[in-house]
Amino acid sequence: MLKPSPAELLEGVADALAETVLGELDRGEARNQVQAAIGIVRRCSAALALHGPILYADCGDISSSLRAMVEADPSLVVDKVAFDAALESADRVLNDRYPSVVELTDLDLDLRDVLASASRHAEAIRSAQLGPLRELLERMLKRETDLGLSPW
Repeated sequence: MLKPSPAELLEGVADALAETVLGELDRGEARNQVQAAIGIVRRCSAALALHGPILYADCGDISSSLRAMVEADPSLVVDKVAFDAALESADRVLNDRYPSVVELTDLDLDLRDVLASASRHAEAIRSAQLGPLRELLERMLKRETDLGLSPW
């Protein structure tokens, strides 16, 4: 494990900017920009620390929701090979003792591809699974908002 962590490194950069550079600048545009940069670095630090746990939660939620929706409406599986591969990958990665952020990111992208296909098909056939699908998307948006980087 990297010590300090990447989040701690970013926090240290923000502290160093605040303690050294900011004090040397007169009021004005340059100082305002450094203050803004410090704020951005601090937000990135907080988001970085939450990124892995939020990805893990997203992958678990998408995986279990896809399983439940497809159990209720098997026609939502548009590409069986991709669906099976994504869920097998979810089982493997999520049951790993400590999956890496890279593994979670790859899994998240695969699950989102399957979810997008199922969503388009559910919309086209007006599946009863549109409600649970909407609820899943709301939970995903909430987690993204928790990172503090969402523009909404």
